Amino acid sequence: MVYEKIPIVDSARRCGLVLDSRTLRRREVEASCPFCGDHGKGKYHLSLNTATDQFRCNLCGVHGNSVTLFAQLNGVNNKQAFQELSKGANVYPFPKQPTPQKTEQERQPISLEERHAAYTAMLEHLTLLDKHHENLLERGLSEERIIRNQYRSMPETEQGRRLLASLLRSCGFDLLGVPGFRTYYGDWTLAGPNGLIIPVRNKEGLIQGVKIRLDDADAPERKYRWLSSRDMTNGTRSYSWVHVTGDTTNKRAYLTEGPLKGDVASFLAHDALFVCTGGVNSLNGLTDTLRSLNVTEVVEAMDMDQNTKPEVRKAILAMRKKVQAVKRWKYAKYTWDPAYKGVDDYLLSLVAAM
Repeated sequence: MVYEKIPIVDSARRCGLVLDSRTLRRREVEASCPFCGDHGKGKYHLSLNTATDQFRCNLCGVHGNSVTLFAQLNGVNNKQAFQELSKGANVYPFPKQPTPQKTEQERQPISLEERHAAYTAMLEHLTLLDKHHENLLERGLSEERIIRNQYRSMPETEQGRRLLASLLRSCGFDLLGVPGFRTYYGDWTLAGPNGLIIPVRNKEGLIQGVKIRLDDADAPERKYRWLSSRDMTNGTRSYSWVHVTGDTTNKRAYLTEGPLKGDVASFLAHDALFVCTGGVNSLNGLTDTLRSLNVTEVVEAMDMDQNTKPEVRKAILAMRKKVQAVKRWKYAKYTWDPAYKGVDDYLLSLVAAM
C-alpha cells in the first residue's frame, strides 16, 4: 500500500510537541523530545526532517517517521495513527513541555592520570591547521614552544571525529569518563566546536582537560569553551581546571585568566610561573594550586578591561580577596598600559620594541 505524504511537523503539532520557532523555516525543525524530556525546559534535541518526514532525538536516539511518532505518543498502532493523521484536521492540542526523565547521577571524569593518557594519545593523532599555527606565531610563541605545548586543531568533520574515537579505542582507551567524548547513534565520537585545542595542565604537566579557542564565536567573551560532553549520551562533564605553566621552581607566581594567555605570557617572560584560571569567576582549586607550588609571592596580572567593565572588576576583587586571605603570600598587582588588554599583549609589545 502506498501512503500519502504526512508532514512530520504536522504530526508533531498534532502530538502537542513544543517546537523551536527559530527553526520553523529550516529543513531540520527542532522540538523538545517527549521521550527523554531533553533534561529540562527550553531544550530542543528532537530533530524533525521536513524532507524525509522522519524524526530523531540527538540525545536519547529514538527515531521514526510521522506515523510512528503519532502512534507512540498516542498509544495506537501505525494503521490507526495514519488514519487519524490522514483526516487532515488543523486543530492542534496546546503544546506542552515534556517532563524530564530522572537521570542517573552526572558522570564524573576519570582519574587525572587516565585523562592525561587519553588526551595525550588524542593529541598524537591530531594535527595543527595552518590558520591556528599562524595565530600562535602572531601571539609571539616560537616554533619550538608550539610543538612543546602540543597545540592541535579540532577535527572539522564528523567522519574525522568518529575515526579519532575509533583509533583511541583500538589503542585500548575506554572513552567513558573522558570529557568531550560521547556516543552518537551508537558510535563513539568527539563533541565540541571547531577550533584550536589548548591542553590545560597541572604543575606536573599532566593534562587535566582541554580548552578550545573557537573558530567562530557569537561574542568575544565567549571565544573559549571547555571540551565537554555533558548531558550527551555516555558523555562526561568537564570542570574549570587551573592551568600551570612556566618554571614551577619560581617563588613568584603570576595570576591571570586563560591557559593560552598564560602560555604566551610565560614564554615571553622567559618561563615565568603563571597560574591561570579558566575564567574570572572560576576560582575553584586556585588557592590549593598556589599552595602546592610553595610560592611566596602572588602577582595579579588580570586583563585591563577590569577598568571599564564593572562585572569583570567585581569578579577580580572577589578573587583578590580569596587569595589575600592566605597570609603566607605577599600579594601585588601588575599594571601596564591599558592600550594592551592582556598581559600577553603587553609583553609582546615589549619584545617587538627591542
